[in-house]
Amino acid sequence: MITPMGGPRPNDGPIEPERGRDREPPEPVSGAGAAHAALEHLAIARTPEVAATDGWADAGGKVLRFHLTRMLARVAGAITGEDPEEVHAMRVAARRVRAAWRVFGNAYERTVVRDQLDRLRILGSELGAVRDLDVQLAILGAARSRGSKRDRAGLAPLVEAWTAERAFNHGKLIDRLAARWFTTFVLDHERLVTMPGDAVKPVAAHSPSTVRTRAPSVIWESYQAVRSFEDVVTDADVSTLHELRIATKWLRYTLEFVREPMEPRATELIRRVVVLQDHLGDIHDLHATAARARGSLERADLPSSERAAIDWLLANADVRVQRLQRRSGPAWRGVADADFRRGMGRALAGL
Repeated sequence: MITPMGGPRPNDGPIEPERGRDREPPEPVSGAGAAHAALEHLAIARTPEVAATDGWADAGGKVLRFHLTRMLARVAGAITGEDPEEVHAMRVAARRVRAAWRVFGNAYERTVVRDQLDRLRILGSELGAVRDLDVQLAILGAARSRGSKRDRAGLAPLVEAWTAERAFNHGKLIDRLAARWFTTFVLDHERLVTMPGDAVKPVAAHSPSTVRTRAPSVIWESYQAVRSFEDVVTDADVSTLHELRIATKWLRYTLEFVREPMEPRATELIRRVVVLQDHLGDIHDLHATAARARGSLERADLPSSERAAIDWLLANADVRVQRLQRRSGPAWRGVADADFRRGMGRALAGL
């Protein structure tokens, strides 16, 4: 059998110094408890309510608050693990919080931005370790359903091993969300999004400091990172397409963050970017699933029936990846053509 990967569990933080005998230590507040408490006064809004006249830091605060509340609302569900979509939704929201720090980060003190990004990378890694296996187990299950009885039986140990690894990773995530580390993360973010001006850098006179003056250059820069793949996308390998996927994701987030003042054109722009991102995501998920399965073939004692089933799975995945690569053209043209650029120019002109 294939065993799940091991690893250290997250540290709850430094040990506190011993208190005097005449004082009782306070009850610790778990990360989940801190998330619940924060939600009691961080209302979940329907939109971030960003306006063209907002200061760049003010807009960043609105976006951070909007996605932070959505992330915290999923903590309880991610811990119980009854619905895998809770982990997925929490991961998506955490990614958007991280993206907001990147997009609006130059309006805040550098050390604050760096610290929050470092924490979000840790949290995102542990959410991703669970979510990636959810996706890969779904792909594996769908492939088994199309296989022969022999293939289904040969892949059963792989399903069992991945399920055990998913459970192990979920245990690590629970430890992280219950730890003081997450409590500190929640309290720091809560302070930053509820105290206007906290950690905001002073703005020099006559510098671009509003959504109206800052967003155009930030958005075009994000688009430039996507369009730079124009000469290679037709024959790109999976690794290159993964890089394009990341650039596409950041373009999507940037557009979403200032969507409201760019409407009504912003919705169609974002729709096109999502089409490309989803297409590239399908390629990435299939390739990552095959890579995880391929690693099991390195075992010298792998039974021949399992080896044959995994070989069938890999051949099936490779064919599907190649088919998706050949069909990338329409999704790519949706964001690379002149019509998209004209639409983005008009949307920005309306700020």
